[in-house]
Amino acid sequence: MSVRTRCSFLVGVLVLRFMGAECKVQSGTLTFGGAAAEEQEQWRFLGKFGYAIGTGRYEIRLRLHNTLHEDQVLPRPDLEIFLDEDWPKQGRFSACKRAQDVPARKTHGMLVPGQLGEWGPWEVGMLYQTIRPHIWYFALSDCPDQIARGMPGNRSFGYTVDYEIRWRQFDDSELSLEMRYMPVATVLVLLMLTAMACWFLSKSRVLRQSLGRLHPVVRGLLFAVGLHWVSQALHLAHLLTYKKNGQGLPAADGLAEVLFMLSQVASASLLIAIAQGYTLIRSKLKEVELLVPVVTVITLLHVALVAIGKMQAEDFKYHENEGLVGWILLSVRLSLFAWFRSGIQRLRTAGGMKLQNFLRTFEIAGSAYFLAFPTIFILVQVLAPYLQHPILQTALLAVQTASWLWLADLFLKRGSYFEVSELSASMLPGARGRAELSSWQSSEFESCSRSGTRRRTAVWSRLPEGDEGKMSSSMGEYSRDSRIRTAHLGA
Repeated sequence: MSVRTRCSFLVGVLVLRFMGAECKVQSGTLTFGGAAAEEQEQWRFLGKFGYAIGTGRYEIRLRLHNTLHEDQVLPRPDLEIFLDEDWPKQGRFSACKRAQDVPARKTHGMLVPGQLGEWGPWEVGMLYQTIRPHIWYFALSDCPDQIARGMPGNRSFGYTVDYEIRWRQFDDSELSLEMRYMPVATVLVLLMLTAMACWFLSKSRVLRQSLGRLHPVVRGLLFAVGLHWVSQALHLAHLLTYKKNGQGLPAADGLAEVLFMLSQVASASLLIAIAQGYTLIRSKLKEVELLVPVVTVITLLHVALVAIGKMQAEDFKYHENEGLVGWILLSVRLSLFAWFRSGIQRLRTAGGMKLQNFLRTFEIAGSAYFLAFPTIFILVQVLAPYLQHPILQTALLAVQTASWLWLADLFLKRGSYFEVSELSASMLPGARGRAELSSWQSSEFESCSRSGTRRRTAVWSRLPEGDEGKMSSSMGEYSRDSRIRTAHLGA
């Protein structure tokens, strides 16, 4: 059994070991302002859930934090449920008018909270989808006057309740529609990355034995693939834990998003470094102007955007790059694309035919990578809300994985990039680098030129009159032959 097969099999066994875990509940705490408070303090967004076609259900219970006095009435908030088609309109109405004017497609009235540390009863409702899947939005409202309901008493006090809610699909699955197939997709990506990483390590070992070293671009690629692998492993752990406790591992999920972003930054940095001449006309990364400080700023910006995205409210959030975060990322990727293209254009004026052929393919593949996120991000905006997250995430994972395969093929095989870059340095006679050979070629050429000049001067002084023209023609042919030999040596 090969190393790649053993690695993939091990990860598969570990993943399947936890796939049988079952989701339980989502919970939280909400505070209401009471009857005397402003309307916005009497209405609280609870959460959302995507239901597939069929009959889905929800179960909710409450627990009151406050200890009531004799003249205080037990608060009994309503559960208001809105359809995704109507939800964008809710911001145009006052909080206590939304159920009527948006409208709420269903109101589960007068939930009973438990007291003295005890939970109230589970209250169950059904929701139906017959034409297409929908995302349903849930909110708790304490707007109606309890006196109007025939329940006199003091309702001017604020209070806090804990809630627990279960959402179930028609088949009892408790994953929202947009996340329904993400555990399987993440497992497949993780298995693919594991096989790819094992292949990378195997090829890198062979390359190191052949060349005597691993170039920094190869080590950078291995590091970036490692970041991607760890990010998917953490994301899978979060999803499997979510299936178990309904809350997941928020810290692991956040770290997974950060590492996935960093792997994308690493990939973009490798492409830009090469486009700016690293390994082609520059042998040291620090010689690439502004690369290190700009990449550092971009890295910090991506980490900050992940943090901002995690803090966004979920009522209008359909994927991780929703809203302003996504548009900033789009602007950054387009700026990186412009930087990449400018480097390619400068390289075109500094290389021979082999370099031109390499740059043609490199520019097409690199441009496709930089433009992938802007294209995908814009396209998902026109999709139904429940489709945006799975399509965006799946497409980004596919693009990133494809970029690793392409870069690995570029760095680890003796193809066009190997021929025009300094990665082939250790394959030269005497294991000397390309920079050393170039220096040797230059000194030899200068030495030959100086020797040729001295010989021409000495011979010219001894020529009889009338033979200068013949000698001039001969020296011209000698000069052309010398240039041809030198060009052949430089190739």
